[in-house]
Amino acid sequence: MAWPEREVDPSKSARHFYGAEIRRLRTERGWSLARLAEEVHFSPSTMSRVENGDIRVPDSLSEQLDSVLMTDGFFARMFPLARQESHPAKYQEFLSLADSARVYESYSPGIHGLLQTEACARRILRSGIPYGPDEEVEQRVQARLERQIRMYNSAECRYWFILDEAAIRRQIGTPAEMTEQLTAILTAAQLSNVVVQVLPFSAGVHSETSSMSILRLEDNRQVAYEESTRAGVFFEEERDVAERRALYDLLRAQALSKAESERLIRAAMEGLIPDGS
Repeated sequence: MAWPEREVDPSKSARHFYGAEIRRLRTERGWSLARLAEEVHFSPSTMSRVENGDIRVPDSLSEQLDSVLMTDGFFARMFPLARQESHPAKYQEFLSLADSARVYESYSPGIHGLLQTEACARRILRSGIPYGPDEEVEQRVQARLERQIRMYNSAECRYWFILDEAAIRRQIGTPAEMTEQLTAILTAAQLSNVVVQVLPFSAGVHSETSSMSILRLEDNRQVAYEESTRAGVFFEEERDVAERRALYDLLRAQALSKAESERLIRAAMEGLIPDGS
């Protein structure tokens, strides 16, 4: 089976540089991807994705590469830097495009990262890496808050959030923290470039169990991204994006209006039990 070899930009990230160096050294030796995979005892599919920068560098691969490619510990030294990039390359690409998008539409089973307060973002990110170091959690919190700046300080992009009612009802942290979070959502919904709708439980079964985002870019091209708890998929093909556009439009039709959504969020706030009660 032939494995796809996309052009890799080594300047894009440490992970891409790592993958580009593997491909360069492999090509210099005249080795196929299958040959290298056999030498380092990893599958060809894994090695293809490492070369393309699509996945985190697996444990123990660097030592194997240094041994078979005779690189004097180069990959072992690169490994910590490449592994610092916790998001898959496709997610990094999506975030980069989101920074210049003209329209950003999303559905979220939980509270979208662009709407999260610092306290709730910290709790959500900690729940995702419960055994990770505090420094990693704090880096991700700050990165998430920085991505909100454009939404709050520029009207050059229009945002449309559809939140599942579970996101509004499930308490995150203390009642005070959840009240602050719901207030933040209402505040964002008042921005001229932001629409927030809630998809109520009464809507019944719908198409999405994971989050979905669609971007309209400056050149009017559209891309989409779907993300579950542990994986994400980036879509650029017109047919794939169109399919997700149709599903998103159905979700929008099933969601409450802006005014009804606001009333539901305020009702959820009133139902929070104060600390100490």
